[in-house]
Amino acid sequence: MNVHFIRSPKPRNSVLETLYSNLRAQGFGVSESIPDRDASEVDLAPEYDLYVLKARGPLAVSIANVLRLGGARVVNDPAACALLLDKIVSTAMLRRAGLPAPRTWAVTDAETLHSETFVERLPLILKPYDGIHSRDLQLIYDRDTLFALHGWPSPMLVQEFVEGCRHRYKIHVVGERVFATRKLFSLGGDPEDGEVVDPGGEIASIARRCGRLFGLALYGLDVLVGRHGPVIVDVNSFPGYGGVLEAPDALADFIAMTARGRLEPTAR
Repeated sequence: MNVHFIRSPKPRNSVLETLYSNLRAQGFGVSESIPDRDASEVDLAPEYDLYVLKARGPLAVSIANVLRLGGARVVNDPAACALLLDKIVSTAMLRRAGLPAPRTWAVTDAETLHSETFVERLPLILKPYDGIHSRDLQLIYDRDTLFALHGWPSPMLVQEFVEGCRHRYKIHVVGERVFATRKLFSLGGDPEDGEVVDPGGEIASIARRCGRLFGLALYGLDVLVGRHGPVIVDVNSFPGYGGVLEAPDALADFIAMTARGRLEPTAR
């Protein structure tokens, strides 16, 4: 059987290298492609037993969706991955499902924030509706900074700041298995792996509910634990699983069982 990974241009990390080796040791053929570096025909047909979408960019997600429409089995469901690219919709889904997510507003015209209503809610987090890896994240602390904001070419999310955080948790999920790493709280992305910790029953339950909501099998959450408990501040498909020593084996077993038809490629 053959498993094909649809990847982003980022270099393969150690988890992915070990995953490939583990799958080959189980007798699978493993290959990959990087749509951002190719010219892909939009009428391409499936060639492999299972595709694994290990990219979050719009082109890779679209190519995976084309393959799925042609009958390919894909982990994760590219329709779910496309949904995650729109943080306006995905945040609304989290909140409507009763999962803990910050109160959020969607804006394009910054002047809509120039009111006492938002001054009273400071500090606020500002981020692009399609942001990846904490790109262009901004913390608005005071009135002057808020009123100095100008418009943007695409929608932005404005979210209430989660007060009382000491740590930022990365939750890494493989099917029903939930792993966690933790590092000191910082506003933007931190490339260093966090320390491995027990996610605890509450966060593990929230993570599994999130997977069922979006139909994801391999995914990650950024969780802050504030004064009122855990809060989901981001959801992403197929994270790097950095720092999780069990990740390559867990991923290889899940992908192998899915390829053999013993597991479904989504959490629904």
